[in-house]
Amino acid sequence: MSETRRKALVTGTSTGLGLEIALGFAQNGYDVAFADRDAAMLDEVMARPELADVNAVPVTLELTSEDSISDGLNAAVEGLGGLDVVVNNAALALIKPVVDVSWDDWDRLVSVNLKGAYFLSARFAAHCMSVGQPGAIVNIASTHGLTGIAGRSVYGITKGGLIQMTRMLAIEWVEQGIRVNTVAPTTVMTESRQEMLKDPDTRARMLSRIPVGHFPDPSEIAGAVRYLAGAEQVSVTGQVLPVDGGLTAA
Repeated sequence: MSETRRKALVTGTSTGLGLEIALGFAQNGYDVAFADRDAAMLDEVMARPELADVNAVPVTLELTSEDSISDGLNAAVEGLGGLDVVVNNAALALIKPVVDVSWDDWDRLVSVNLKGAYFLSARFAAHCMSVGQPGAIVNIASTHGLTGIAGRSVYGITKGGLIQMTRMLAIEWVEQGIRVNTVAPTTVMTESRQEMLKDPDTRARMLSRIPVGHFPDPSEIAGAVRYLAGAEQVSVTGQVLPVDGGLTAA
């Protein structure tokens, strides 16, 4: 059966949305490479009972290192016996006024959120071409890449760049059958977000921007990712799917 199961690599899987996306793949018939820079936390993830009967492998991957990206992709291919899907989820956040953003702040976020995703996508595409198979890349952007908001300039710019990267790569690789799409969530109710949103004023302020009146559950994002990653979606490429409760439509 493992030879027929689709195989996915997800970055940033030690906690939060990346963990939910990777677990969603594992619980829906995929073999999964859980990639993260934190090897110790990956060991904890691998011990989760949901993964007891799943072909899941930990991959230590540092997105600021070209060698680590190549080594991590190779480890995923070897550990899973192939690779069909890459999800670029790992990202750094920053809340600062523009005038307080440092040169190092900019470099740090761009290196992980955009540059790392670009080169991991490139290495995956090269793998697909070398073995003559199609592939699917799903980027996790944000509504901050589609709309303006104060204090999130660098983060939003990297997510906007990720959205444009989606279009550029989708067109470049369309003849090779490598599809590239993006999910753009608003605030998602991960465990860490639940802690932050305990403050009633913060919760009310953030909810006021979402027409449906509630934050998306992580399972909604994971489901959107699986839709875009699915082998049957052969005509869906270069697209951005907001999961935002109507925020970008209002």
